[in-house]
Amino acid sequence: MKLGDLIQLSGAGLMRNKSRSILTMLGIIIGIAAVMLMLSIGKGAEGRIISQVADLGSDLVYAEPGSGDADEGPPNIFVEQTLTLDDVEELRKHDGFVEVGAFLYSDAVVQYSTEEERSQIVGTTPENISIFPADMADGRFIDESDVESNATVAVLGSQIKRKLFGDQDPIGLRIKIKNTRFKVIGYVEEQGTRFFQNLDEQIYVPITTLQDKVLGLDYINFLAARTTLPIDLAKDEVRFVLRDSHNLDNPEGDLSKDDFFVSTQEDAVEIVGTVTSVLTLLLSSVAAISLLVGGIGIMNIMLVSVTERTREIGLRKAVGATRQDILRQFLAEAVMLTLLGGLIGIILGGGTSFLTALVLSQFLEDWKFFFPADAMVYATVIAAIVGLVFGIFPARRAAKLDPIDALRYE
Repeated sequence: MKLGDLIQLSGAGLMRNKSRSILTMLGIIIGIAAVMLMLSIGKGAEGRIISQVADLGSDLVYAEPGSGDADEGPPNIFVEQTLTLDDVEELRKHDGFVEVGAFLYSDAVVQYSTEEERSQIVGTTPENISIFPADMADGRFIDESDVESNATVAVLGSQIKRKLFGDQDPIGLRIKIKNTRFKVIGYVEEQGTRFFQNLDEQIYVPITTLQDKVLGLDYINFLAARTTLPIDLAKDEVRFVLRDSHNLDNPEGDLSKDDFFVSTQEDAVEIVGTVTSVLTLLLSSVAAISLLVGGIGIMNIMLVSVTERTREIGLRKAVGATRQDILRQFLAEAVMLTLLGGLIGIILGGGTSFLTALVLSQFLEDWKFFFPADAMVYATVIAAIVGLVFGIFPARRAAKLDPIDALRYE
């Protein structure tokens, strides 16, 4: 049988039961569309985070508590908190670091008059506003004297300022964080989000004040340093300084013996790429289950089709059709079903991905639409394979029918 005749015959077979063919394709359509949507969102998230990391510059070095060996994974909330303000002071003495900032985070309910809002409180130093660039809308940022004197002053993000004060000028007024009252000395221009954190909901206070008067802690979450050194040399210098500050006996430089983790923007980009790739693969694997369900549905419907068309198969064999002709016809029908379902799934997945990116871009300004072209190719190949795999059993069953018994079938 010629290929053109095979396609025409298989298409006619599918068109005789349009509703059933469409319902059979649903599993494939949903599976392909879901996989493409997950890949598009994953790539969009990865691109957004990497763009934000790159915007901070390539001359920043970070240190966090935890093992210095990257193979042991990133620091987590259960590791011993080993970094202090003494480490920051030691790094500031080094000529290779032009700015060193300290950071400590906490969540708390913030009160002003009758208004209450939950906000992220950032204990920090004056370097914050230059390490993570921001513009003041009014007032001033925290200065060194505020940190040295444990001053109860606060700088507001733009959204938390509107929620607490509305159109009122907050400068000079006092807010309450836990049991401590803070005088508002300024507020920041709108910043948006960074690493999925809403910067406009944050409140900045001197890190010493947050440590001593609010949380009762003596450690910091991490430090960031802007360097004039080559980035790899800067990482080594941070390690040397912190080992000395922590009295670590580690002359051979074994990272697993460090109680801190040093990283750069490049390391962050690599980690982000790895995490998003694994997450995307996981989500796509879950979505791909629909393809398996769709394949089983195709096999089930094709078996029903074989039963319904038993007399037709017997008649075709009686007039000369071979087993191979029957096998090819039913395989072609299964593959056509999956390929058509895959094509519709690609269109639906691409359209849904675009609409999702459009919606997300309204809330996340730098979110971009990514169309996973490689996924389109994979989807087409997978759809054809699903059709072949799940179409073989019904096709073989049809091909093995005895023409005499088939013609007698009622």
